[in-house]
Amino acid sequence: MVILAASFAGHEIRKFDQGNRIAIPTMFRKDLGESFVVLKAIQNEPCLVLFSEEEWVNFGNGVTEMFEGKKQAAVQRKLAARSDKVTIDKQGRITLKEDFKAYAKLESEVIAVGAMNRVELWAPDVWDEWNADEDVDLDGISYSVKGGK
Repeated sequence: MVILAASFAGHEIRKFDQGNRIAIPTMFRKDLGESFVVLKAIQNEPCLVLFSEEEWVNFGNGVTEMFEGKKQAAVQRKLAARSDKVTIDKQGRITLKEDFKAYAKLESEVIAVGAMNRVELWAPDVWDEWNADEDVDLDGISYSVKGGK
């Protein structure tokens, strides 16, 4: 059974300031920690994923266990190259690199979404479009689901 290091829920819209900084919502800061990892999302999702350092290690260990040899090394390199470690300043802000902003199509506003073990940063219009198109049926999920079964 997987045990989450943190559980993020909810969402908030934030604006970039002139210094290319974005304030991380207060409800996410404690569990993310002062420093955390930003990942350009995988699976063609046009967003950025924020992992606490503990959850990043869990993610990395899980991915490492999926592969062996050269494939394992290649996957580790690709994920590391798609990531950046950031530190929250005294006002609760982080600075995102331009290539990260471009990847997620982030311009002036960002919607920060809690997604269980991570926080995702989306451009609001892309978030709306992605949710309208994504074929996910929540009707088949029970509130009593345990251990992913």
